Amino acid sequence: MDASYWRHIGPFVVDCVDLAAPDTRYSDKELFAAAAPLTLWAWQSAGLELERHQVFSRSTIERFIDSGLTGYSTSASRNTVRSRLIRMSEILHSSQTITRALRPLGNSDPMTPYSPADLVQLRSWAGAQQTESRRRNAHALLALGLGAGLTAKELLGVSTDDITADDYGVHVAVGGARPRQVTVLRQWEAALRADREVGWLFRQQREGMNRNLITDFISHGEQRVELQTRRMRSTWIVHHFTIGTPPLVLLAASGVQSLESLDRFVHFAARPDPADTSRHLRGH
Repeated sequence: MDASYWRHIGPFVVDCVDLAAPDTRYSDKELFAAAAPLTLWAWQSAGLELERHQVFSRSTIERFIDSGLTGYSTSASRNTVRSRLIRMSEILHSSQTITRALRPLGNSDPMTPYSPADLVQLRSWAGAQQTESRRRNAHALLALGLGAGLTAKELLGVSTDDITADDYGVHVAVGGARPRQVTVLRQWEAALRADREVGWLFRQQREGMNRNLITDFISHGEQRVELQTRRMRSTWIVHHFTIGTPPLVLLAASGVQSLESLDRFVHFAARPDPADTSRHLRGH
């Protein structure tokens, strides 16, 4: 795909895959392979807006399979793409999203935020690593996930040159499909202010961007710990809901295109105090 096309549709595709992936049996790679061509065709050929209820409607998918899907010569391969897109359609439509949000969630769900006790345990885990290098990497992993809400791919793409600090805090320049600057939560700043070797912020000497680098690092730690980048991002988003970060500020920092993409996190947030509700609605 032409890079200029991806710059336009990429953030939308990433949002849709991020939302759909936890409720499918498909890998992110399989979903991207189906969702990206559909989105490009819907935007470029069908003239649709980049709205998930338009792009991932059943009728749009069927039109794409019939006339927009090129390079698939067999009906079996076309049916495979269709099945992935139909499953994404089911999840991305509001009725399905609301149903999923209301379902009881266990601690193993990747969207469940970490509790305060969990965060204490994670800090303890990072500090208990046996070497200085592992301690720096563990703290960087937590700071980028819990302090800046980065996805696994974004986290792996951060270098020391992407970290800046000024009177307004510590900032991360995020690259990839959703380029932006994210200011790190105050309680995680220290892990990113320390002097570091020039290179990747997490696992400096590595080569490549394989997500298994994160799970491999965690699995070789000194303690068993349940650490998932999706849960760290969820914790970061819900924390901002709780402290009252303005929605448009959070929208830009999280790298998503619409507030609908944050809907699935709302039910984890604490209900506002009635006094705070009145104060906000009155305009302080």
